[in-house]
This record gives sequence, C-alpha cells and structure tokens, in this order.
Amino acid sequence: MDFHKKIKEAATWFDRLSLQQKLIALYIIIIIIPIIIFISIYSSNVYDRAITEISIKSENALEIEKIHIKNNIESMRRTAQMVVSDMEFIDFVKSRNEANVDQLIDFRMNELSNVTRLQANNPAIENIRLYTTNPYVTEMWPILFKEERIMQKPWRDEVINRNGMEVWWFDQQTEDVLERLPSQNTAKISLLRELDYPKDEHLGIIEINMFLKNFFPKMFGSVQDPDSVYVVIDKDNNMIRNFHHTFFEDEGIDTEELKLKFNKSKHEGTGSFQFENNETPYLVITAYIEDLDAYLLNVISLESLYAETAKTRNVIFSGIIFLVIILSFVTYVLVLLLLKKMYKLKDSMERVGHGDFSVDVEVDGQDEISELAFHFKSLLGKMNGLIAEAVNKQAAAKETELKALKTQIDSHFLYNTLENIKMMAEIEGEYAISDAVTSLGEMMRYNLKWKNDFVILEEELNYIKNYVDIMNLRLDGQLTLTIDVPNELRDQEVLKMSLQPIIENAIKHGIIPNNQKDRGILQVSARYSDDYVTIEIEDNGVGMTQEQCEALNRSLQTGEEHQNHGSKGGNGIGIHNVNERIKLYYGTEYGVFVTSVKGEFTMVTLKMPCKIMKGGSQSV
Repeated sequence: MDFHKKIKEAATWFDRLSLQQKLIALYIIIIIIPIIIFISIYSSNVYDRAITEISIKSENALEIEKIHIKNNIESMRRTAQMVVSDMEFIDFVKSRNEANVDQLIDFRMNELSNVTRLQANNPAIENIRLYTTNPYVTEMWPILFKEERIMQKPWRDEVINRNGMEVWWFDQQTEDVLERLPSQNTAKISLLRELDYPKDEHLGIIEINMFLKNFFPKMFGSVQDPDSVYVVIDKDNNMIRNFHHTFFEDEGIDTEELKLKFNKSKHEGTGSFQFENNETPYLVITAYIEDLDAYLLNVISLESLYAETAKTRNVIFSGIIFLVIILSFVTYVLVLLLLKKMYKLKDSMERVGHGDFSVDVEVDGQDEISELAFHFKSLLGKMNGLIAEAVNKQAAAKETELKALKTQIDSHFLYNTLENIKMMAEIEGEYAISDAVTSLGEMMRYNLKWKNDFVILEEELNYIKNYVDIMNLRLDGQLTLTIDVPNELRDQEVLKMSLQPIIENAIKHGIIPNNQKDRGILQVSARYSDDYVTIEIEDNGVGMTQEQCEALNRSLQTGEEHQNHGSKGGNGIGIHNVNERIKLYYGTEYGVFVTSVKGEFTMVTLKMPCKIMKGGSQSV
C-alpha cells in the first residue's frame, strides 16, 4: 500500500514539473540508473575477483604449509621407527635383570648415544623420550624415564588403548616431565606410541615431540600478516594458534563462534567460507591434514579489500556524477534554447487568459511549435473579430434604443408646456398638481440631457424620488419610498437610468397586483463590501415562488429574457437591460441578482465595483 502511495506521489510531483524540468529529470534518470547498475555490477565483479585471487593465494600458502607439516610428520615418524628398530636399545629396556656398572656405561656410550645422535641429526625435534615400566631400568636423562612420570598425562590411556598405533597430541601449555613450570613458549606436538615388545606385553611409551613453532612454520613465523592468521582445529575441536599474534583480539573475533561456523561448513580437502564480525567481512580457507586428523585454517580480514573496492567505486561514481552534472547543464541550456519559442507562446496565451487580446504572437520557423503559434495567432484574430463585432452590435442596439427614447418628444416643447401647466396650477391654488408637474419636469430634464453613461448615486436617487412622487398621484399616495444610503456612498458611480427600471418593475409587478389596503413600501439601501458595492431595492409586493425566482436569476446569468415574468418597464429599459449594461461596462462578475418569497417581498440586488466620483457627474 505504501509503495503504491509513493508511486502516486512521485507521479504527481513529476506532473507538476515544467516541460524543461521533465526533460532534464528524464535525462538524468536515463543516465544515472544504468550507471548505478553498471557500477554496482562492476564493483561486485571486482570484489569477487579479488576474493578469488586471495583464495587462490591462500590455498597455495596452505599447500606449502601442508608440505612443511608432512615433512615434519615423516621426520618424527622416522625417528620413532629408528628408535623402535634398535634391538640392542630395546633389549636393554626390556631386560629383567639389573644392569651392572659396566653394562650401564656401555649402554650410555653406544645405544643411548645412537638415540642422542638421532635427535642431533634432526634439530627440529625437541625431545626423544622413552617411558618404561621396567623396574630394572635406571632413568638416563634426557632419554629414559620411568612411566610413573606420565601417569597423570591425559594422553597415556589413549596411547595404550591404541595398541601400538601412533597418537598425535597437541600441548598448548606443556608441563615438562622434569616438573618445570608450564609455558606457551614450550607448546609442542607429540608423536606417541606404545612399545609392546614382545607382542601384547606393555613395555613403555615412546614420545617424539617438536615445538609448534617448528612444526607450523607459517603459523609461528616471526613475520605475521596483520590482516590474517593461521590456526589449527584438531579432532577434539580444540584450536591451536599463536597467542603472540593478537589478530583475534584486535578484530574482536570470538574463537568459539568461529569454531561453530567452521563446523557447519567443514569438509575433507580444501574449502572456504565467509562470515561477518562487527560489520567486517572475513574469508576463511581450510585444508584438511589427514595424518593429524586436523584442519589448518587461514582467517583473512577483507576490510582493506572492501575499503579499497568502495574507494574505487566512489571515485568512479564521483567522476561520473561530475560528468552527468556538466552534461545536465549543457542539456539544460540546449533545452532552454529549443523551448524558447514555446515559452513565448505560453506567455502570450497567459496574457490572453488575463483578458489582453492585443497580444502579437511571433511566428518564425517551420517546426511543430511554430505551427502551433500560427494556429493560435489565427484563432486570436478570429476571437478579436468576433468580440469587436459583438461589442459593436450591442453598442449600436443600445445607442439606437436610447436615441429613440431621447427623441420621442422635443425637449423644448415639453419644458415650455410643463412650465405653463405649473403656473396655471399655482394660480388656481392646486399645489399638488404644481409639485407633480415640477417632479415630471425634473425627470424629463434628467432623462433627456444625456452627456455620458455614468452619474453619481445621489442623482439617481433623486430621479427615483421624482418617479415615485409621480406614481403616488396615480395610486392615491399608496407608495412609501425609504432610502438608507451612507453619505460616503452617495458619490458612488452608477450607470444612468439603472435604478428607475427596477423601481418601475417593483411597482407594476409587485405592489399594484397585490390589491391590498396596506401601503406599498419601497426600500433602497447601499452597502460597501471588500472592493465592490451592492445596492438593494426591496418591495413588499406579491413576491415570487422559488421556481420563478430561480428561473429569473438563471435568465439574468445566461442573458436570455425571462418570459414568465414581466421584466421591462414602460420606457423599454427593463431589469434585463440593466443587468446587461452592468456586465458590459463593469464585467461579467457584476450584475443583477434577485431574491424573493411568495406573498412577502422581492429584493433586487445590483452589484458593481466601488468607484467614487469626485465632484459629481455633471451629466445633467
């Protein structure tokens, strides 16, 4: 689950990159991944080859060591056999008569001297000893000893039980038969065999021993490799090693753990296995010594090899990374040049998206991006043509409509006529008629003198006051107009003749059809919110159902006139006209919105940008 989530996050991150960044990322991925795989395989092969070379070298060293060991074994066997084959020496040892002085001197000068010469001729052999049970034989150092001296030796019973077969015994710390203190410097290997001459009669035990430093020259050599060590594991799973070589202590290797690993993988002949200790790899080469029934091990630390391989890998990887960085920079520059035209086209599209249709799109070249720029330029030209055509048509229609309104009645004729009527009403004392004529005159003056499309809110409010006064004559004073507009908003810019159609619509389709005795109330309020102004016109007329209200709002948004609700006033400038004018002059985010409850009220809200006109409109 986490894997799929990470894949999805990676895909999302990649999608957010620019085209240039994607190309660079793909280039790096395509180059880096094969390089990492190649370096890993190459390093692994180098490491494996190095281990193979070390293994071969170690096996050769073990074979040489085995040759030295075999030579020492043969030397000790030959010495033991020569002692056993000296019949005069054996006859003296098995004699059941106590020898006199002359016999003892003769034995020492001849037979015993022969054995001593054997040792002298084999300097690697440390001792030749015969332990006898014959009470008539006197001890003659360093050759003849009483068997009582070795009664407590752990190997005595094993030698006797072997019935004349040789026994090889390792002593890491030997206590000499002369009862000297034990020492590691006297560590020996001994060849032991029973003398049973005549047959089946225990005569004694012969011992031929040699210092381990002579028997294993490689293990106990004066010059030791700090990264490897030689050890021997005998048939009883005892480890024989050079304690002066502190390889195990320096590396922190538990010898018992090493023996367990060895026992799991050992087999006759030459073999090898690897293990780790404290995150350091080690290689162990083993060789079986058949005569001793023991194994010779060469334990090699691979830390330096691993470090060297890692160093080589890191050097190669660093060089390649540096090369990739250089190539990535070059690729970045080349891609930037290739995508330069695309970025120009993208900037042009963004400007068009923000409403700037005057963008000049450059078209040069014959590649795919140039072709795309050409088609976009053609599309932009068509869009500009269509927009200009639509604006011209709409402006022409509005201009025609307003001109028709302006020219319906000659302004001078109307002014003069209304002034005469007003004077006649005042002479006759009909002041209500005089006030009505005054309101009508002001309305006509405001309506017919049209210098521009914008006025301040205060002027538009005065106009609707006059309109309501005129309508009260018709409705017997049943209308009440309340205005709640802050002083700071009375200089707000509004479209001329934008409130009167809403008031007219409220009276005709809201208050008059109500047929109720209560007065018709019209409330006009204005509020400032953020960076726009809302003007609300509310009536207490018949209202609309929710379906009718939604249909009306939908028609206002789409620009299609609502057929089921009268939307035009007597002067032809209805609620839809006001909505379209606001959107045309201020933008589609502004306009007219309606809320209503059946039998209670209808509220029309005009939304427009906040624009305070300094010094009034001077439009009328």
